[in-house]
Amino acid sequence: MCDPELLTVLHLRWRECALCGGTAYTVGRLSLHHISKHPRDDVEGNLVMLCGDGTRGCHGLIEAHDLNKQRELAGCLRVSRPDAIAYLDATFPQEGADAWLQRVLRG
Repeated sequence: MCDPELLTVLHLRWRECALCGGTAYTVGRLSLHHISKHPRDDVEGNLVMLCGDGTRGCHGLIEAHDLNKQRELAGCLRVSRPDAIAYLDATFPQEGADAWLQRVLRG
C-alpha cells in the first residue's frame, strides 16, 4: 500500500485515468498502479492513475495483460510522463526505459 500522504497528493493531482480519461465521478473508482511492479517503491515516477482496480477498468485490463491497454500505457508514459521514464531508466539501467517497456508491457 502506498504512503497515505503520497496517495492523497496524487489523487488530488491526478483526477482522471491516464488511459481513458475517466474520473471518479464518471467511472466510479480511480486507483494507483505500480508501473514496475515494485509495490514498495512508492515514488511518483513508479505510479500512474488508472480507472477501476486490479480486476476492473483500465487497471484491471493492465493487470490482465491486455496487449492493447499495455501498448496504450507504454505510449502514455513515453509521451506524458518523463518522470516515469526517468524512474525506469534509473531502476533498470542495463536495458533502459524503452527496452523495459517493450519487454514488460509488450509494447
